[in-house]
Amino acid sequence: MNGARATAIGAAILVVLALAAFALQNVSTQDEREGPYAFAVGDHKLSLPSGYMRPASDDGAVELAAFFPTFSPAGRFDDIDAQTDLDDRFQRLVFLELRPADAKVDPAERVSRLYLRFLSETAWSHPGGLIARAFEPGSPYEGDELFFTPPDGREFAARCSAGGPVRKTPNTCIAAVRSGDIDAQLRFSAALLSEWPKLMEGARGLIEAARR
Repeated sequence: MNGARATAIGAAILVVLALAAFALQNVSTQDEREGPYAFAVGDHKLSLPSGYMRPASDDGAVELAAFFPTFSPAGRFDDIDAQTDLDDRFQRLVFLELRPADAKVDPAERVSRLYLRFLSETAWSHPGGLIARAFEPGSPYEGDELFFTPPDGREFAARCSAGGPVRKTPNTCIAAVRSGDIDAQLRFSAALLSEWPKLMEGARGLIEAARR
């Protein structure tokens, strides 16, 4: 009886130790996923929760992913299950590529210095107080449309894939924002265009949070 009891007690201890090790491993893994991740943009040392991080782009830019409008981490896919509305998730995703500020072109001057000469004369209005113009056929941006704040897009400008019944991919937009001496290129759903003030504010806020 005593031998059997000792064996049972020993087995129970082993089970407890195994469960404790498993719990510690899970806590460690969770901390690793959600803990701070240090990275650099040029000479700047930054840090954000690792849940924001995406694989670096081909040119070495740091890529982040966040959910609009809270700009909470969206770099992983562990929030997706059978009930997830993937269309809604896509429309809330904002990708940010961080690089040292471009000394040649300020984001506020992109419309006047890069895009203006390629735009068609026809313009129309868009919710959010934006002006929209299509790019001319044969231009480097053929098939895209530009949405910008009047008169010259200094506050905001986004180049978006044009909508249409034959397009097989969701309409996406590219915009740029500068925070200090860091530039961020944003990729987001065209559904967020009218929310551009919150989009710019959230992007700048995330960069500033990374500096702290």
